[in-house]
Amino acid sequence: MRARLSMVAGLSLIISGLVVGAPATAATTTAADLPALLRVAAETTSPTYERAKFEHWIDADRDGCNTRYEVLIEESTTPTTLHSGCKLDGGTWVSAMDGTVAYSTDDIEIDHHVALAEAWRSGASGWTDAQRRDFANDLDVPYALNSSSTASNQSKGDKDPAKWMPTNSAYRCEYATSWALVKYRWSLAVDSAELTALKSLLSGSCGATPVTRPSVALKSGSAPTTPTTTTPAVTTPSNGISRLAGIDRYATAIQVSRQYAAGVSTVYVATGANFPDALSAAAAAALVDGPLLLTPSAALPSAVAAEITRLKPATIAVVGGTGAVSAKVADALRKLAPTQRLGKSDRYATGLHIVDSAFTSASTAFIATGRTFPDALAATGAAGALGAPVILVDGVQPKVSAATLSSLKRMGVNEVVIAGGTGAVSAGIESQLKKSYRVTRVGGADRYETAARINNRYFPASSSDTLFLATGLNFPDALAGAALAGTLRAPMYVTAPTCVPDSARASVADFGAAKTVVLGGTAVVSDSAAKNFGCLASAAPTISGTAKVGNALTARVGTWTSGTTHRFQWYANGAAISGATGQSFTLTAAQKGKKVTVAVTGSKSGYTTVTRRSKATAAVAAPAVAPKPDRTTPISKNTCPSWAPIKGNESSMIYHVKGGQYYDRTNPEECFTTQAAARAAGYRASMR
Repeated sequence: MRARLSMVAGLSLIISGLVVGAPATAATTTAADLPALLRVAAETTSPTYERAKFEHWIDADRDGCNTRYEVLIEESTTPTTLHSGCKLDGGTWVSAMDGTVAYSTDDIEIDHHVALAEAWRSGASGWTDAQRRDFANDLDVPYALNSSSTASNQSKGDKDPAKWMPTNSAYRCEYATSWALVKYRWSLAVDSAELTALKSLLSGSCGATPVTRPSVALKSGSAPTTPTTTTPAVTTPSNGISRLAGIDRYATAIQVSRQYAAGVSTVYVATGANFPDALSAAAAAALVDGPLLLTPSAALPSAVAAEITRLKPATIAVVGGTGAVSAKVADALRKLAPTQRLGKSDRYATGLHIVDSAFTSASTAFIATGRTFPDALAATGAAGALGAPVILVDGVQPKVSAATLSSLKRMGVNEVVIAGGTGAVSAGIESQLKKSYRVTRVGGADRYETAARINNRYFPASSSDTLFLATGLNFPDALAGAALAGTLRAPMYVTAPTCVPDSARASVADFGAAKTVVLGGTAVVSDSAAKNFGCLASAAPTISGTAKVGNALTARVGTWTSGTTHRFQWYANGAAISGATGQSFTLTAAQKGKKVTVAVTGSKSGYTTVTRRSKATAAVAAPAVAPKPDRTTPISKNTCPSWAPIKGNESSMIYHVKGGQYYDRTNPEECFTTQAAARAAGYRASMR
């Protein structure tokens, strides 16, 4: 009898983060994090699904009970009696999908949580028969096979969560969580609609649920998605763009490593806290077609250990001294495979140690600064294509070390390629190397142009069907990808987070790769950048005009990329003004006392849309009040306006003020604001 949680008990334990049957190396996360761990790809419709390809209901432990009955026995909520030939008496089963209760094995079905046809379309069509058999009979986790009523099983069919959910709404969080865990465990892809549904379902309080992430299933000697060749393969959807990304730098490196088949010669393990050791190791890993994994210094993550176990390497190379990768981590690695440490006193000595351990000879060597990462990162793809090392140097120094010269001589190097301009690797170093080697400097105005120029030089158009794209602003996501790019002899480009600078954009377009592999999530390389959208030159708008009610303000957009079209939105104290979407806006009383800004959104085909906002105006002032005249006409036969109360009798040229004896009885022809104004008009004051 196989040890297995019952569905009733098992689901509560999944939600509490305890998955029985998962290896001890499983990692804890939350349900909301699961979608980010899944590979996204369109479903495969060819070859056509064949149920017979999944050998199911086998008796794996030869105890007389096949997989179906193993689940029935474990999931019964009341005791069962087992007879010869695995005949069951008694038992009660609950279908979690709809709450139906069954009292006979004839009235309950066993549902593959991810249906066989769905698995086929999501990657299982490329598995071996043994791997499909293992999937169809997976008793090692409690959520792969579940009791179900006939009605729910037939209603669900082979639909994913974007198309079907259980009628029992209280079970939907568990259902979506289990779906994501099965897909993750078996490295099955999700399509875009399925991913959107999972993100929605695994949000809010459901998303906060702790879960234990299982190790990828290892069945029949290999993982389900292991390629049959030794060359890594990145699965790319129909739009040609795929992402290798995890919830952090360590998970991203694992996603990259999963592109390698088991049985690699060497796995390189470096600290994820800094870049120099990993960059030095990337070209060495590419030389032996091996992956690069990252670890914190203090302890080896269980997920990294699980990935190394899957890879079954002949050796492990720990990169860096104990300050970078602790003795505790090295000891943990030794339990997985024979392990050697490649570490010296500093990043440059460690880099040379790695080069000397991996490269017996090389006609070309790349030199890059060890103070920043982008140039060495870009050089790794080219180095992989040439079978060349990447040597880090302190680029601000006037010369390279004697140890560097010795390493170049030992390998028999003829040409040295300096990656980066003189601001990265000094002119003094270039002059020094030219005395003994043919030296080529490949640099640009910035890191993006430098990477593009390296790729232009060493990768003719369409020389690889794949290119790699990583952020040029930070290193963690790109480190492991550099090794994979080198292994695949593919160019590595760096980009701004939301768009590709023009120097790199033209190179990407000219190279013409059918596949783009993006390293990291959308926060570091946006979907627009992945599509090679350019960066709009833009300027913060300014506002002309005086901020006063009744006045018109005009947005001045400044200089943008030629051909950019603009949209406008005006704001008062940060709130959008309804209907104020023109380049000019006339202030109304509603804006009085508020500060006004304008947002200008620029767009152009093939470029990432950009929005820039102006500085705020001064608080909008009230409209100016026109000055009153000195004299005016009466507002009635006997009355002057309050602001011009002095009555003027034109026939007598006498004026009367309030309180005078004849003021009330006087019918004025003119009214004055002051006595001075009346006298200036030729009037004299009344004597009474």
